[in-house]
Amino acid sequence: MKFIKLEILNLASLDREEGETIHFTSGALGESNIFSIVGPTGSGKSTILDAICLALYNRAPRYPRKKGDRNQNIEIYGTPEEGERNRLAPTDSRNILTRGRKEGYSKLTFRANNGLIYRAEWYVRFQRVKYENVRTALYLLGSKEGRPTEEEADWSTLPELIGLDYDQFLRTVLIAQGSFANFLTAKENERYELLEKLIGCEEQYALIAAGIKQQRDLAQQAYQAVTADFAAFEKDLIDSEEELQLLADRIKQLEEEDRKAKAELSAVTEALAWYVTDDQQRRNIARYEEAFLGARQRLYAIKGDVDRLRLHDATLPAVDLYKAMRTAERNRARMGTELERITKQRTEKERLLEEENRRLTELTQMAAGAGKEVERMKPHIDRARIIKGELAAASLSVKEKQEAQTVAEKAIQKADQQVADNAAAIVKAERKQKKAEESLTVLRKEVEARSGQLAAAVETATAAYEKERGKADGMDALALQEAKSKAEHRQHNLKEAIRIRRAMMTNQQALDKGAETIATLTDRNKAIEASIAQLTIEKLSEELETLRKTHTLMTSDHWEAHRAGLEEGAACPLCGSTHHPYHDQQVFASVVSEFTQLIEDKQHTLETQRTEKEKLNREKSQNEGRLKSLTENARLLTDEQGRLEKEWGELPTQGTTGWSEDVEELLSMQETVAEAVVKASKALADYNTLVKEIDRLRQAKDLATEAQGKYQQQADQQVKKAETLCAEAQASLLTERGKTDNLVKQQEEKRQALQQATAAWEKAVAEVREKEAAIKAEIGEMDPNALEQRLTKAKAEADEAVVKQGEVIGKIREAITGLVGRMETMAKEMDNEQKQHDHARQQLADWIAAYNEDSSHPTLLSLDDIARLYAATDPWEEIRERLQRLTENLTKTETTLQNERRTNIEHQQKRPDRDKEVLLARKAELEGLSSTELTDAKARMQRHETAKQRMGALFEKRQEAEQRKVEWEQIADAIGSEGRTLRKIAQCYTLRFLIEHANVEIRKFNSRYELMQVRNSLGIRVIDHDRADDVRDTTSLSGGETFIVSLGLALGLSALSSRNLSFENLFIDEGFGTLDPDTLSTVIDALAMLQSSQGKKVGVISHTDTMSERITTQIRIVKNGNTGSSHIEIYPQ
Repeated sequence: MKFIKLEILNLASLDREEGETIHFTSGALGESNIFSIVGPTGSGKSTILDAICLALYNRAPRYPRKKGDRNQNIEIYGTPEEGERNRLAPTDSRNILTRGRKEGYSKLTFRANNGLIYRAEWYVRFQRVKYENVRTALYLLGSKEGRPTEEEADWSTLPELIGLDYDQFLRTVLIAQGSFANFLTAKENERYELLEKLIGCEEQYALIAAGIKQQRDLAQQAYQAVTADFAAFEKDLIDSEEELQLLADRIKQLEEEDRKAKAELSAVTEALAWYVTDDQQRRNIARYEEAFLGARQRLYAIKGDVDRLRLHDATLPAVDLYKAMRTAERNRARMGTELERITKQRTEKERLLEEENRRLTELTQMAAGAGKEVERMKPHIDRARIIKGELAAASLSVKEKQEAQTVAEKAIQKADQQVADNAAAIVKAERKQKKAEESLTVLRKEVEARSGQLAAAVETATAAYEKERGKADGMDALALQEAKSKAEHRQHNLKEAIRIRRAMMTNQQALDKGAETIATLTDRNKAIEASIAQLTIEKLSEELETLRKTHTLMTSDHWEAHRAGLEEGAACPLCGSTHHPYHDQQVFASVVSEFTQLIEDKQHTLETQRTEKEKLNREKSQNEGRLKSLTENARLLTDEQGRLEKEWGELPTQGTTGWSEDVEELLSMQETVAEAVVKASKALADYNTLVKEIDRLRQAKDLATEAQGKYQQQADQQVKKAETLCAEAQASLLTERGKTDNLVKQQEEKRQALQQATAAWEKAVAEVREKEAAIKAEIGEMDPNALEQRLTKAKAEADEAVVKQGEVIGKIREAITGLVGRMETMAKEMDNEQKQHDHARQQLADWIAAYNEDSSHPTLLSLDDIARLYAATDPWEEIRERLQRLTENLTKTETTLQNERRTNIEHQQKRPDRDKEVLLARKAELEGLSSTELTDAKARMQRHETAKQRMGALFEKRQEAEQRKVEWEQIADAIGSEGRTLRKIAQCYTLRFLIEHANVEIRKFNSRYELMQVRNSLGIRVIDHDRADDVRDTTSLSGGETFIVSLGLALGLSALSSRNLSFENLFIDEGFGTLDPDTLSTVIDALAMLQSSQGKKVGVISHTDTMSERITTQIRIVKNGNTGSSHIEIYPQ
């Protein structure tokens, strides 16, 4: 990637109206391998880098908010001030827009790694009282037929084009070596966190650790779910083959009974449907008859409208003739009105013609007078024009003299100001010199006092550290940790023992109670079977059937006739008896009544026994269900007891003896075991507290030493700077005093020049006033050219008015001629309309006479009747449509009624052989049959089959889930809490690669130093080749040495971050002020070599004059006075 051009408008202090443009590949920047960005503090150096980042990522180092982050607004308690309502959050990139400006942008043109040229744009606008949303754009630049072209591209694809995200881009293209200086001096336990931030992977390891934890949790949940499913299906399995076969046979029997019941129910439902259809057809016939009568009544109701419609249709020819006659009458009346109007127009036009002729005579006289006035004023105008020319020359002289006077006035004002400024500068220089000398004296005293305080602080911190470190001698962290783990494991095992023994005791109680209930239910079922065996339902049914048949024979019509024919003493033809006691109807009725009562008693007894049997069978079935459930529960409890026995056997023992089986004894051990855990935890916690205190004191000692070194370095720089300020103040005072005599002499010369310029200006003004008076005497206040133009224009306008008046008179004459022609035409048309009216009237009279002579017409017609028909407004088409609609509806309803009657006759031929009430009773009986037993039996069989299939599949799945759970638990234990172990190991490898790249860069600056990594750690040492390869700690490096090593690490990270990508631009935020001249020269030469070695053009953000002097190619940020704005200049130009 290579930057080509950067365009900036109204960003921060860079607010030049036409904007700023930086060409990286042409001019001074294009020819140089290294350049610096220089300017005062706050001038806008960082704005250049912000503009690049905004165009590419819509983010900047000063506005680091990521996409989706919330703005860091300031929390205001109470009502905010007016100015705070629309203020942006501090992290909002739109803050970069120059205050008071309405719009701003950053446009970066660059060549991507694919070889194509793009322009990335970032645009912000302030509308009225609030900011609009940022707009971004990307354009692919090219050419076609020699002309440049732009093709819009997707701005969101920029990270893919560049090959880096925002954080990687900053590490690769913008290097802040100060971060690596902190990295070098950090403690080892803090260094991995700093390294993660520098490399940009602090979130990745947290995500990896979270992902592993999530996978472990998912694996545990999956294993628990599979185990639960396996146990759930195991309860539904039928172990006994005999029980399974009985269930299958019962299902087959119940299915056959259900099939027969459904078939009969279908036949009954079909028969009942006939009665439903019959009721519907009868209702339809009644409804259709009502509709037919209604349709016939509605048709009769419009008879009057129908008769008038027929008369209307028969008289249409006569109505048309009457219409033609009336039309001719209206046309002739209209033409008469029009003729009268045209006559009035002709009279008006003739009067207007006379007036316009008089106006023409007046205009001709006015034109002649205007010509005479032009001739009279011409000599005066010519003389005034000559004087005007002389006045123009005199006025120009006045302007020149006035400008000369103004220049002289400004010159004397400037001279006066310079004299006053010089006097003020001398006073200011004297004060500055005195203040600098006083500040130097005070500073030297403060440095001496502060240095003593810091030395004492270092000595105190060192003593405290050595004291606490001695307390940790002899303490073993591993032994303390092992003791705590053993105590916690013993506490855990005790809790498991209590849980297992409690569960075993509870299960045994449930088994005993279940066995007692099973025995009770079994005895009850035997008693029920004995009660059912004592019932005589079949015998009662046979007796009742015999009695009913006998009763039927006794009361049949055939036997009634037979009894009536018997005679006392005569032999019965059936039994041969001569005595017939039942021949008497009263005796026979008494016998039949007794017989009927016997049948009813038998029926009542049978129903009572059936109800009792059904009740007993239902109770037995419920008992069997409970017995089955209790048996299944007992089996599950037995299995659970076996599993608990296995867990008890596998439970780790305490010491040489096992755990007691008495729950109360186990509970009594809890307090002692818990105290042991607390004691071991406290010992370990005390040790950790001591270690943290030692680390804190070591850090305090290191900080005190570091503060002492830093302060001494800062103090030396401050003293040196104060001495420099004293020398500069003395030189400034001498310079200002030397300017005074020359400024006073220049002041007097400029005052004399002002007097001469004023006299010349007054003379020129007097000459101008004389010329103005001469012009006024000739033509008054008017300009000669304007006066001549006005007189000429008046004559031309008068001549033009005469011509236009002649044209108006001609048009009036043409209009009068046209009106006469129209009057003649109108008279002829009126005669024609009268003839058409008379002809239509005669034809209408003939038609009425012929109609009245026709005897088929019921009534005679007159002209008045035709007139009324013509004037009628009846909706004839609506009446005609209504007649047709009602006629069709009558036909339709009649047809529908006939069809429904015919359908009902056919339907009666299929009448069922049973009455509706009988069918409804049978349907209710069939629907009341319960299928619960069949449903339950099928559901039980389905659960068994499902359990058998799923348990087979779940067995392997449970093994796989268990294996996966163990593996993820081991991985999670290995990476440590929140992935800290993984992060430290990974950063050890990252540091190794970083040091390799850094050493390559350091050798370019200084071959004396080489970095090395402490094996299997994040520790860094420096090999000093000039001290016989002495291995030094990074804290022993001086400021200059620290800078060289930090810069090497920063350049190494840039190379590491860019991977295989090409980036031809590199910006370094320098810390070069700590380098001696020779080292500074070496570093600058090495940075310049990056162009040839890595193809990089280096830009250094400079904060010191020394760096600016060494790098001559510069982007200068120049402040525009004290306005707070700046502009960019490229040097050399």
